[in-house]
Amino acid sequence: MNIFPAIITAVFGGCIGLFFSFKLKEREKIMSLALLFTKELAVQIRYTNAEIGEILVGAAQNEEYKALNFIAECINLGKNDNYHLLWREGVKKQPFLTAKDRELLNSLGDSLGQTDTEGQLSFLEMYEEMIKRNLEQASKEYADKGRLYRSVGLLCGLAAGIMIL
Repeated sequence: MNIFPAIITAVFGGCIGLFFSFKLKEREKIMSLALLFTKELAVQIRYTNAEIGEILVGAAQNEEYKALNFIAECINLGKNDNYHLLWREGVKKQPFLTAKDRELLNSLGDSLGQTDTEGQLSFLEMYEEMIKRNLEQASKEYADKGRLYRSVGLLCGLAAGIMIL
């Protein structure tokens, strides 16, 4: 009987659609966490005047930011280590981001610690707005394409399964 391969094919098609939808949702989640981290970074700089390296190590230990590889890379940051390189490595390892997202996050990491407190706060405010735009785009993309990917994947799987029968 060919029913078992047909069912497997239909399920496989559905899983592919779910995976592509999942990628969009994860991008949205990562950008949302990046926005939250940028806001927290501004608060830390404004009120505690802590060094960027200390803030990154603290954030890396925060369970909430475990999904952000560019922060998790900074967990082993030593006193004299260059967090800019660790940040870039983490962004490179971060899955599901677009090239535009990576460029934005790399730019954010490169600008950290380069100016005085007021300059940092201005930079972070600007990056907050840019991350918000990317987050809105990711949310819109998920809303527009997420359901489409799931449906098309399942329908293609079903079509292939029917052809096997």
